[in-house]
Amino acid sequence: MEVSHFSSVGFEIAFQNPAWMSALTHEYLPKCTASSLSPRDMVCLVKDPSGSELRLALRKGTKNAAELVTLNPGFDGESRVEVEIAADVSDPDWKPFEVAMTARFRGEETPLVFDLADPAEAASLVPGAKVTLEIAAFSYAPSLFANEAAYKKSQDRRQLYYATDFFIPSGLYKASVGGLIPEGSKLPKGYADFAGTVLKAEFRTNAAGGGKFWWTLVRTYGGSTLDVVIDPNTIPGAPEVGSILSGRFWLSARLAR
Repeated sequence: MEVSHFSSVGFEIAFQNPAWMSALTHEYLPKCTASSLSPRDMVCLVKDPSGSELRLALRKGTKNAAELVTLNPGFDGESRVEVEIAADVSDPDWKPFEVAMTARFRGEETPLVFDLADPAEAASLVPGAKVTLEIAAFSYAPSLFANEAAYKKSQDRRQLYYATDFFIPSGLYKASVGGLIPEGSKLPKGYADFAGTVLKAEFRTNAAGGGKFWWTLVRTYGGSTLDVVIDPNTIPGAPEVGSILSGRFWLSARLAR
């Protein structure tokens, strides 16, 4: 299977095969738990003991038949990030299934942008709300370094050095300056570039999705911890406690419990 955000949590999904996608949807529907977002819209959650999640976004069509609108992966882990909510910056074409928010690290001016794993939580995240989030970070191509010394050595030829806990909200910047907002768009993307130290690491199996993945708990900017989930095909070896992970990551957040 191709590397994707889904494979980062062990869901083996072939996007280029519509027939396979249809079969997959029918396979998961009997296993998922439905919740309503509106009279027409609902989300059906597949939750695996590994922490992996898959949400099927469904809309009532003709004769009340449910039509698949989109699929989104998620992960339920141990991350803790204290933030103050700034604004809802969602693309109206994808609401209510996909909700993007901007916030600031609590007590800091540093911003971040993330997508909600559970769109039903949007009602609780009003501007000014101070909340604790659990954030899962997904990457197509993370970089793994054995230790801080190896991480620093990788930057020997740079004029600008990045700290082992740097955090850049790349989803808030235009593509022309290295960010992810396409030219002509004003909508932020739920992405960040960051580095962090691995505090925990486990190789897990997603029984519902059929795949395997790495879960790591990473300490980054301001002491915040993030759940970083990794397709094993994207790193050369096993992440170990004390190693440094860095890269560009999609951020999927939920209210911490």
